[in-house]
Amino acid sequence: MPVVAFFTGAKQLSIDLAEPVVILRGSSNDPTTHVLQGEVNVVLTRPVLASQVVIKFVGKSYMMWPEGIGPKGNKVYHEKIIHEQNVILQTFIDCPKNEGVLSPGLHRWPFQFLLSNQLIETIEDEMAKVFYYVQATIHRVGMGLPNLRARRDILLLRTPHWSDSALTGNSLPTTSITSERRLDICDATICIEKSHVSSGTQFPISLSLSPNVKHVFIESISVVLTEKRAYRLPEFQARRIELHGFKVTLSSVTSLVDPALTSTHGLVTQFSLKEMRRALGVKNAHIPLDMGPFQHRLNFTLPNCVHLNHTSTFSEIDISHSLKIHIELTSPKDGDASSRTHIRLETPITILDCRLKEDYNALPTYEAAVLHDPIIDEKDQDSGHPTGFFACPCYLEYKKKRNCSKNDWMKIRDEVHRPSPPPSPTEDQSFEDMVTPPPSYDSIGAKNWY
Repeated sequence: MPVVAFFTGAKQLSIDLAEPVVILRGSSNDPTTHVLQGEVNVVLTRPVLASQVVIKFVGKSYMMWPEGIGPKGNKVYHEKIIHEQNVILQTFIDCPKNEGVLSPGLHRWPFQFLLSNQLIETIEDEMAKVFYYVQATIHRVGMGLPNLRARRDILLLRTPHWSDSALTGNSLPTTSITSERRLDICDATICIEKSHVSSGTQFPISLSLSPNVKHVFIESISVVLTEKRAYRLPEFQARRIELHGFKVTLSSVTSLVDPALTSTHGLVTQFSLKEMRRALGVKNAHIPLDMGPFQHRLNFTLPNCVHLNHTSTFSEIDISHSLKIHIELTSPKDGDASSRTHIRLETPITILDCRLKEDYNALPTYEAAVLHDPIIDEKDQDSGHPTGFFACPCYLEYKKKRNCSKNDWMKIRDEVHRPSPPPSPTEDQSFEDMVTPPPSYDSIGAKNWY
């Protein structure tokens, strides 16, 4: 998220944000309000005549239409404002000509925007975008004098969030999708372990196939992720739909059966990664199930954000995803002939922004949450084994910007807004050094409450 600063002579205007990222939680229907706050700063070396200081929060949508829209069909793009809030930070209405003097030195104006959860999250599709920014303006007085402006981009991300009623009722909804099929030749159970997952991460699916007859073979297993993009412009009565299919890549396979049972009874078939990739890549893999049921956890890697968008909630840029699983089995029929049985499952899933990693719903210890916030997690680094996470440039930039903004904001609040500050930390101290670590879970007992 770049910072756009405008300079005029010896004057500098900038915007400092407490957090350049706003996390929208749950669906757009949840009555939740979020806060975006910061300060507008200007450094002046000489007095400046000004009428008012204003900051605005703006959201825009941008869509490309290569086929052309409009009365003559010659308009190939369209941009419009979908949200706008304005706050007057300072005005000089008591002055005769509604103008005042900003003296030389540093001027600060704190601001705060209340953002509804109904706002559309940031969308960065190649054909359509939704983006937000804050822009501060000092309106100057005088002929030919340009106004002073500064701009900061704001990132809005949406993540799932359980309702308060579900939390208080101890009935958290499951995030998995399970389908059971009872067929003549076998009993099948398909479990999609995550219905919400970020792009570029691992996507586990557990399969259990228990044959009811002899000589049952797995011929193919197909897992396809479909992305549907619907672009709409009601004012031009324009509409376009695109479908994109992604065949996900198998990264690992793990047996769901206890190894002790395998060694004792010898009735469980173990499949290697090579065999499973063969089943996913050909139409006639012919993998037998005579030695026992197929019970494996398949880890797939989703396409990264270069190719895959996140699921949106905007009616004009509607991006939805569905997962299609197709399993083909063969079994003996009459004589030497064999019959084919198809097991199909199609279900909608939610793809989160790549900057919301796949473990959004796994609660860390609060020690790790407060004290450990690396730019790149250790498990995301390039090691000798596949981690299943694609560290894309936008994710790295997101982590760096969040950490940098947090440190800068702590310094600003400590140095300026505390009348009698305690001894400040040294330059080598980080945000983690300034926070008193909480006690560990093990240390909290009947004798350690404080």
